[in-house]
Amino acid sequence: MTPSAGTSRKSRLQHHRQVLAAAKDATPEERRALLETARRETRDRRLARPLPRWMATRTSRRTLAGLAAIPFACGAASAYLPAESPVTYGVQMVGAIAVLAGLGLLRRATKELSEIPDSDLDERELDDRNQALKGAYVALLILLGTAVVLTIADGLVLSTVDWKPLVFGTFGSAVLLPSAAIAWDYRELDDEG
Repeated sequence: MTPSAGTSRKSRLQHHRQVLAAAKDATPEERRALLETARRETRDRRLARPLPRWMATRTSRRTLAGLAAIPFACGAASAYLPAESPVTYGVQMVGAIAVLAGLGLLRRATKELSEIPDSDLDERELDDRNQALKGAYVALLILLGTAVVLTIADGLVLSTVDWKPLVFGTFGSAVLLPSAAIAWDYRELDDEG
């Protein structure tokens, strides 16, 4: 069985069907090897896909990394707005759109570096990812600390209407932080800065 030479969606789907059909009749060791080969081919094809020009510069990636702050900011702002206000719904919608856009754009900008298994990364990529995830952990602690401070201030200094938006905003930012931290420091081998 040879991999499909075409790059269209239909040819890739056909290739995956062939791999799965071959894996049905294979021994467990052969099945593992077939599926591992297919996974590596998919990863290599994804890594070979060039980034769009607007996403290829360090400045653009750092701007995209800022998307991680938007859900938390929107959640905090809507916690202090009247619950049934159209403005509140608009702010919450902006936060939700930022989460969805961040998931797609940040993963694309970093070539999904935060989701790739360690065994598929070279030393530089592994070191870059580990350093970025350390930064994401610190940022998450700061985010949670800010949420705790806002909780303590509730009733003493500030009065809120609803805490659910802040919780969802914190969660949305926490989901984006690993990819955002990697996007902040991400560099291609030929990246000029």
